Amino acid sequence: MRRIFLPIIVSCFLACGLAISAAPQTEPEKEGLPHPKTLEELQQAMRDVVEKNHLTGAGVALVSNGQLLWCGGIGKADLASNRDVTCDTEFRVGSISKTFVALALLKLAEEGKINLYARLQDVAPEIPMKNPWGSTNPVRIVNLLEHSAGFDDMEPAEVYLPPKLKYGPDYPLLKVFQEFQEPQVVRWPPSTRFAYSNPGYGIAGYLIEKVTGQRFDAYIRQNILAPLEIAVGDFRLTDVNRPLLAQGYNGNPPHEVFYKHIYLRPAGDMKASPGELAKLVQFFLRRGRAGDVQLVKSDSIARMEYPETISSAKHGLRLGYGLANYTESDGGIITHGHDGGIDGFISSYRYMPEQNWGYVVLLNSTLSGKALGDMNHLAIEFLSKDFPKPQQPVISLAMQELKKFSGYYAPRAPRNQLLAFMEELTGGTWIRVAGGKLECSALFGKGHEPLLPVGKNLFRGEKEPEATAVFFRDASGRMIYIRSSENGEPYGERVFPIWLFTRLLLLAASTVVLATALPYALFWGLWLLLARSFKRIRRLKHVRVRAVPFFAVLSLLLVVFAFSKATNDIGTFNFWSFLIFVGTIAFAVLSLAGLALAVSVPRAEIHKWARIHSLLVSTACCIVTIFFSAWHLIGLRLWAP
Repeated sequence: MRRIFLPIIVSCFLACGLAISAAPQTEPEKEGLPHPKTLEELQQAMRDVVEKNHLTGAGVALVSNGQLLWCGGIGKADLASNRDVTCDTEFRVGSISKTFVALALLKLAEEGKINLYARLQDVAPEIPMKNPWGSTNPVRIVNLLEHSAGFDDMEPAEVYLPPKLKYGPDYPLLKVFQEFQEPQVVRWPPSTRFAYSNPGYGIAGYLIEKVTGQRFDAYIRQNILAPLEIAVGDFRLTDVNRPLLAQGYNGNPPHEVFYKHIYLRPAGDMKASPGELAKLVQFFLRRGRAGDVQLVKSDSIARMEYPETISSAKHGLRLGYGLANYTESDGGIITHGHDGGIDGFISSYRYMPEQNWGYVVLLNSTLSGKALGDMNHLAIEFLSKDFPKPQQPVISLAMQELKKFSGYYAPRAPRNQLLAFMEELTGGTWIRVAGGKLECSALFGKGHEPLLPVGKNLFRGEKEPEATAVFFRDASGRMIYIRSSENGEPYGERVFPIWLFTRLLLLAASTVVLATALPYALFWGLWLLLARSFKRIRRLKHVRVRAVPFFAVLSLLLVVFAFSKATNDIGTFNFWSFLIFVGTIAFAVLSLAGLALAVSVPRAEIHKWARIHSLLVSTACCIVTIFFSAWHLIGLRLWAP
């Protein structure tokens, strides 16, 4: 369950028009990484990644030919006690928790106790949910597991439990959904688009409790963890796993992250060691067998590994996010698994059933996501070195057929509705025809990645083994582009980008004008001080015309600073969250007041250039205010009602 980095909201605006997103590649750039041929070379390469990225520690497990090849640690589990990471060190594994929730529901479905294709409103009508498409596109339980319900991700106040809350870590799940209802407002027809939603898995955990009459974690412990011989790992922080739990760290030099309980425990509260997750990897490789017991049917495991409900799957794209299990292309190989992140920890497990190998990488530092990707790539390179890497053959498509897909595709399935404007501004994709081939690039990306046709509407990258992109028309006839990647299935809609560039131009120009307010205020203040010292002026008229725009800009800067502080206690009422609430309102009021003063001041009573500058700054502030208002950032309240 990844942390919401709210400072991005405002800092993105400050750099708008200048921000450049990375090219939409699913084959990550791994320049400079070695190609380990032996276990010793791999271990050394991973140590180098840990040291180069200043990570605190890493737990790693490798499975080859279905058997545990190596399980161990690199670095420290706890700096204060000088404790090393080992195979048995427990980590908070974040969203890997979802895999165990999905397995539990699949087991219940096999036992006939729940129907994954049942309508959520029929199974649990007590959960507050608004679905305008309920009659034609109901939210089904399977949509929760595939993130295709159309739900938003969690609200800021829905992340961490307040330390002094009455229920503590046993806060009732149903009460969470009743208190935080906004994420359950369906944003588009269910079973059409992928959008990662932690509340959806919170509801999935609640369904386990309703069907079994047990806490979801107790059921998972008895029916999933115990058969897998995971004895220490647990959703709960217990006397057994507490001494083995690694300390989480942020920053460089590293500072300790305080353990915080979360509301949506089924979505991200699992603790596990590399050795324990290696047993999960082996379970998938053995197609649902735990020891001599077929714990889950092999057909259920196969169903977990590929999506079914979203539009891309219905139009021929095999890859994507299944039931808490997503595919990823790396090193010419398609792997399955899940990753996770929570304060102080990031993690990943992946496996390749056709080649009977897999691995686990757990880090107790959130300093570098790239480091996790590099270690994943090293593990894949090593484990797949002796296997062929076939590619789906490329077919020939006429130029006229390729041109049907060209254009600009705007993102239309934001994970966080609060942050949707960020994707709108810089997150789209250009599709062009060049040199007889289809190419994709980010909005301002310099690199152009070829898309090779492997079907009439299916394409893959040059190094990818099979189709990762699909084009199709939706129910309204609009062309849609979906690219399967580690971020799910980004859903793009072809649009004419004139409004996009107009917004970027307005925001970029406004940013430049706002940046002049502070040096102008400094210059004006020094001039006023010198003028009064030499008695050049007795009284300066219309000070407010100059001062109000300056204070508007100052209030915006205070909001940016407050965001950087508020993330330490996200979702709580504190000085910084209150400053964001008040500061955004003050910015809007001062912007409008500054524009009114600049327009109404008599021209003869103020210097021409002083009036023009105040008018420009106030106009820029008002433009930003309009955008902030459209993005629901004015009067933004991060704490719970």
